[in-house]
Amino acid sequence: MLAEHAIVTGGSSGIGLAVVRRLLARGAAVTVLDLQAPPDPFGQDGVLQFFKVDVTDEDEVRAAFAEAAKKAGVPSRLVTCHGVRGEFKPALELDLKNYRRILDIHLVGTLVTARALAAGLAGEGPAPAGGGPTEGRAERGAIVTISSTTAYRGWANQADYGVAKAAIGQLTQNLAIEWAPLGIRVNSVAPGHTLTPMVQEMVDQGYDVSATKARIPMSRLATPDEMAAAIEHLLLDASYTTGVCTPVDGGWTVVGK
Repeated sequence: MLAEHAIVTGGSSGIGLAVVRRLLARGAAVTVLDLQAPPDPFGQDGVLQFFKVDVTDEDEVRAAFAEAAKKAGVPSRLVTCHGVRGEFKPALELDLKNYRRILDIHLVGTLVTARALAAGLAGEGPAPAGGGPTEGRAERGAIVTISSTTAYRGWANQADYGVAKAAIGQLTQNLAIEWAPLGIRVNSVAPGHTLTPMVQEMVDQGYDVSATKARIPMSRLATPDEMAAAIEHLLLDASYTTGVCTPVDGGWTVVGK
């Protein structure tokens, strides 16, 4: 691939860390925005920067983008892997302060970081024309947001996290339409049950995932790298794809019961 500068929010662990490793292996310069630093070393070639950033603070995010650009150029790719767990409580029991925090981190944080990328690319001038075998604008950049299988259909005890992730899916479609003239593709991945370090810790503490595995047609949880592979494809390779939300869930969402 040509040299790219990618921003990965939440890139210090789990799916975000797997994305960072894949992008470094593709030769991209990578900047991680997170509240905790990524592990070092990564064991991959590439340029890596880290900024401790609250993704809901637009001033902090814009400042980090500008500082990162000094070393690696204006960012042209973004993956929004930041997030926190919901309370997993009935709607009547949800704490509204926490509810707003979950919406703010997931939804507002996605918009804030996406706007930072688009503003930086728009600042370089209008999107170039002649991007392929047919008339159209050349691709300038791409964004992959992170939704969830909880965004599909109704789920008990997911009136916070699930709603936030569903809203990210809608936001993705809206931005894809608005920013196509800028040469920016915007897509989303909806991860299914994934064996991240957080989930592995729950399993080690006795959490039983057998019922979950039984409902998944592929009968197992995903690895973070399997999620990262789908994200990498949409971010770097799917040149004629924008506005889609792809479930990567072992068949979970197609089960009708």
